[in-house]
Amino acid sequence: MANSNNINDFKAAIDGRMRPNRYLVEGNIGQFGQVAGIMVKAAQYPATSLGIIQLPYRGRIAKIPGDRVYPEWTFSIYDSKPLAGPLVDTRRAFEQWNEIFNDHTLNTADPAALTTDSGNFTDWTVTLLDTEGTNVRTIRLKNCWPVEIGAIDLTYDAADTLTEYTVTLAFDYIETGASPGSAGSGAAGPPAP
Repeated sequence: MANSNNINDFKAAIDGRMRPNRYLVEGNIGQFGQVAGIMVKAAQYPATSLGIIQLPYRGRIAKIPGDRVYPEWTFSIYDSKPLAGPLVDTRRAFEQWNEIFNDHTLNTADPAALTTDSGNFTDWTVTLLDTEGTNVRTIRLKNCWPVEIGAIDLTYDAADTLTEYTVTLAFDYIETGASPGSAGSGAAGPPAP
């Protein structure tokens, strides 16, 4: 909170240009490479956390930084085709990417598909935009792969809505202060306002 009782100082510090509905998500869907314009409805700017090593000392606990933990990252997308490119069914592309790591019928995976240079592990970025569409902050998720392609709820009660589902990606680590986009990727998210 500002150290001033002046509302103008407070408003100047807030700026008003940062909004949670101004963002861009970009990445590759595995072997499909560039996929332009996936309609990401909701996402998170991933959290970063360090574990805590607790050392008892004379009745107190001394805390020192432990190992970094990267929880899986989930985002919601509209069940639609991308805005550009040859890909027609985004959900099917995510499903095929997921199947590379464990076949539905055979319960097997090709060992060559599990190497990081196979092209099956891709980078994704999340970029915060201001109200002018300018990049404020970008984080890159390295070596992503799909853990879960979420269910699509079907019900007669649904009216005036679009189908949507979630995708959960695991990743190895993050790069803060990255530039928007990922290596060889197309845009994946709502168009900048």
